[in-house]
Amino acid sequence: MMTARPASLSARLLVTTTILLCAAFALTTVLLDALFRQLSENAIRDILDVQVLALIGAAEPGDDGRLTFPQPLPDPRLASLGSGLYAEIVDPVGSRVWRSPSAIGIGLADGLQVGSGERIFTRRTLAAGTDVLVLGVGITWELVGDVAYGFQVFVAEDLEAYTRQLAWYRQRLMLWFGVVVAGLLIVIAALLRWGLRPLRRMAGEIAAIESGDAAFLSEDYPRELAGVARNMNLLVKSERQRIGRFRTTMDDLAHSLKTPLAVMRTELSGPEPDAGTLREQALRMQGVVDYQLRRAAATGPRGLAPEPVRLGPIARDIASSLRKIHQDKDVQFELHDADGVSYAAEQGDCYELLGNLMDNAWKWCRAGVTVTLARHDDASGRPALVLAVADDGPGIRTADAERVLSRGARADRRGDVPGQGIGLAVVAELVELYGGTIDIGRADAGGARVVIELPIRR
Repeated sequence: MMTARPASLSARLLVTTTILLCAAFALTTVLLDALFRQLSENAIRDILDVQVLALIGAAEPGDDGRLTFPQPLPDPRLASLGSGLYAEIVDPVGSRVWRSPSAIGIGLADGLQVGSGERIFTRRTLAAGTDVLVLGVGITWELVGDVAYGFQVFVAEDLEAYTRQLAWYRQRLMLWFGVVVAGLLIVIAALLRWGLRPLRRMAGEIAAIESGDAAFLSEDYPRELAGVARNMNLLVKSERQRIGRFRTTMDDLAHSLKTPLAVMRTELSGPEPDAGTLREQALRMQGVVDYQLRRAAATGPRGLAPEPVRLGPIARDIASSLRKIHQDKDVQFELHDADGVSYAAEQGDCYELLGNLMDNAWKWCRAGVTVTLARHDDASGRPALVLAVADDGPGIRTADAERVLSRGARADRRGDVPGQGIGLAVVAELVELYGGTIDIGRADAGGARVVIELPIRR
């Protein structure tokens, strides 16, 4: 069953940004709309306040409690029927005292009540279906002789113009916000394309490596991707070295087996094959196979560094195994592990290095083997691991120090010490893979001392 291919990073970011922008602008639109309506209604209230004050100022109460207004009225719209500005004055019990000509037949104050000194501001729908904002104020006139009359003054504004203005505002608000959102999305899409260009270039270079058109990733990446490119190149280099090593191993194996196979065929084609010759060639072939297999098994440093491996426990483990193998020898084993040294390498390679060196030392020593693990700075000031294995055996002559690192070479061909000259050759291969050095000298106890120095990668 085929699974849907995940969307690209650009698409994901653009969709997420679009959703967030739309949500933010929608919320902003709602808030601005509410603010505009609030401000508009406050402005209408202020206008109605002025109209109330103008009416109160123009009204002249009579001794009988009636109100008279001079002509013309404070606002000409009050005198025009259906002008949109309405006024009405009622007494405390709701009886109409006066209304503007514009308010004839609309029942502006019906059902409204406001006490003396109080104010109300409300929205209501008149009988004709007209929406208005109404301001009501309760007042008391004190006349001569301590006579007081109470009145309720109501002034209203038709909301038709306000509704049209609000609709126009909302239309413009949505239009401009739409333009802003579209513009921002275009800019963000361009920025995403520019910002993700290194990732697209890296994907293209990886595809080129897979197709064989490129060897490695380029190094000129932003800081966030520089480490990825560097580790990818190390990984590619490591895998190519591994493949090359396997191919070389197979070629060497085939080449090395030609001669002993030819000798065996020649011997077997004769009337009386020599068993000693056949045995010698079989042992020679076994040695070649063992060496090449151990050489091919060497992992070497990986591009993505493994976890640091504690070397002290590995040395103790190998020493325990060697005691069981060489039960006839009473070997005094000493381990100097400064501060619990560890090294970022494949655990199998660590076992191979220590195992071959300690196996050789155990074979050739008289009574003692010493392993020293430490860190120090090399000649160039870079940190390095120092691994030294020493014994108290016959040692290795200076003239043979380089030769014993080759396959099949032994410093001493005594028959009482088994071996095929493979261990140190494998050690040399591993040291070369890790970019280190190997030095063979004489130990204080008189035997051989093999010192390996491996760079510590940061």
